[in-house]
Amino acid sequence: MVVDKQKVAQYYEMPPLFHFDNYDRCLQKVNVDAATYCFVRSEVQPNRTSAVWQAIEKVSIYNKHHFDHRQLYFGLCMHNCQSELAKLDVNSLRKFQGGNLTDNVVVNVYLNLFDAEAANRARYNNLSNICLNWRLHQRGYDLQAKSVIEYCDKRDIPGKAMLLKDDAWNLTFYVVLCVLISLATVSSLVDLVLNIRCQDRSLNNYVHYKTTPRGFGVRILITCSLARNWYRLTQKPNGKIGRDLRFLDCLKFFAMFLVIFAHTNWVIYEGAISNPQDPERLLHTPAGTLLISGSLVTVTFFVISGLLLTINWLAVVRDDASSKNHTERWGVTKYVSVFVKFNIFRYIRLAVPYGIVILLSGVYFKNTGGPLWRHIYEREQLACRKNWWANMLFINNIVGTNERCLLQGWYLAADTQSFVLSLALLMCSHRFGRWSKFIYVVTSIIFMALPAVLTYTLDYYPIFLPTPQTQKNSFIEDRQFTKFYTSFYMNFGAYFYGVLAALIYNQITMKQYKLHNLYSFQVLWFALIPAGVIWLFTAHPIYQHYFTNIPIIWGAIYAGAQRNLWAFGLAIFVVGMAGKVGWVLRKFACLPIFRILGRLTYGAFLLHLLVARMVLATVREPIFVSAGTMSAFFFYVLCVSYLSSFLLAIFVELPLSSCLKLMR
Repeated sequence: MVVDKQKVAQYYEMPPLFHFDNYDRCLQKVNVDAATYCFVRSEVQPNRTSAVWQAIEKVSIYNKHHFDHRQLYFGLCMHNCQSELAKLDVNSLRKFQGGNLTDNVVVNVYLNLFDAEAANRARYNNLSNICLNWRLHQRGYDLQAKSVIEYCDKRDIPGKAMLLKDDAWNLTFYVVLCVLISLATVSSLVDLVLNIRCQDRSLNNYVHYKTTPRGFGVRILITCSLARNWYRLTQKPNGKIGRDLRFLDCLKFFAMFLVIFAHTNWVIYEGAISNPQDPERLLHTPAGTLLISGSLVTVTFFVISGLLLTINWLAVVRDDASSKNHTERWGVTKYVSVFVKFNIFRYIRLAVPYGIVILLSGVYFKNTGGPLWRHIYEREQLACRKNWWANMLFINNIVGTNERCLLQGWYLAADTQSFVLSLALLMCSHRFGRWSKFIYVVTSIIFMALPAVLTYTLDYYPIFLPTPQTQKNSFIEDRQFTKFYTSFYMNFGAYFYGVLAALIYNQITMKQYKLHNLYSFQVLWFALIPAGVIWLFTAHPIYQHYFTNIPIIWGAIYAGAQRNLWAFGLAIFVVGMAGKVGWVLRKFACLPIFRILGRLTYGAFLLHLLVARMVLATVREPIFVSAGTMSAFFFYVLCVSYLSSFLLAIFVELPLSSCLKLMR
């Protein structure tokens, strides 16, 4: 479909998706003791005789690219509504009463989270519904809508935040923040004293902070030293493996760059847009296909995670083999011990910074944003307070999927589940060495075929399809997102390709193969780059397709191939670059700046949606979406996310990493 001028004109026949009264003027109204401003969700009701309704149907039918234009959002100043309706008689008021919106599942999820607003709904639902229908009539739209209040802000109680600002959750966060600052201060002072008292003048100043002191107690005391953690952040990788794989920092940064871009775009959709026709029109172009296929970037992190798990596992096996007889076999106790140790150390390393960000996400702040602050920002606060435990158990891709805390946390859940299974498979292949190749082949076949089989049997769409309305609804009640995209078994094939890449890299290293001297492999490696770009566009016929049914079998095959073939190509790419293939590209990927940016990627991943929500939640009027607007939001979110990640790394991640190393 091409959105031509005639179709664009239809947008101006429909009511705008958003209409907000002036938020500040409403709540600062003179001579009004309890000024009230309500955020109202409404749904236009069918009216076959209405030309406006026909325009809504014609535009909304292209649901893969368009918002649902039946769903309207109002910010209503209640005393303004009362003034407007005061001149209407009883019959007119009854005429504009459309009723309460009770059968919208997505809206009901928001209402359940904002359950404390029940009193405001009972008081203002009827008034707000008549008011918005009256306004639709006044603007010439022969339509009626059902509606429901999501929440109300009042001048004397500007949001629920003021009531709960000093509750247990907030106080816990303040205590944790004070503890982290105190630990960093004490540790930095201890490290400074050690530096001053150092008798070896050659180790003074910055050299001192790069040197590990003697004594377990002293090492513990300086784990939170700010200066020392800065040097840990910037230090060069150690050993041959570290040098070979230092390009991964660049890969992680650019993958996170694309993730932040996609998620900033999503949060913009979740907010208020004055020109929905422009982003909708973009999605009908090849650029729209590229945006949709961009979800494959997540596969990059699965491949890298599988690679690093296997590298660490092989290091343990090598260390054990070097200290014992090569013929000695591990017992069940040894396998269980290593399995538990791997999982505990990984859990602590990921969960502590994750928990702090969840704690921050649940903190109530005074509403300084405007009419959308609670819709965009507080909704996540409430979800985190309710379902934080699912995130900390890494089952949030299974439990509480309609009330997600840190939506991006689904990746950590799927990655953790893939980690556990992959480690078990590595141990099985180690225990039954002669069956190892069989285990790897069978596992690859199963998880290559599983997405195709499930897509066929459960009737999934062949690709992950984040429609504009789905993004606006924060993926609530989206089966494709919950079952197809975020489940670990649909992504495990990509993770396992990372495992295989590490095993191949290990063999290449042991046998001292020189991949960069193989001309045929270099040709293959460089060909992966244009092949990857072309692969992104293979979804174009499916995504831009509306009125002819896609053959189920071909859709299932593509669903099985899309992520897995991308991961397979990426695994070859990683093995090649680890083998020093890539020429200028590898040199660029190994620049020192990526050493820092790559190490800050985990923190940026945890924080970027929080930053994006805070920015977009302060908008008081619908924004005009353009390349300039999106670029400004994106670069702000990118920069603030990495700066915030730097603080998280210095105060939490690096001290924690140092403590874990001392415990091994």
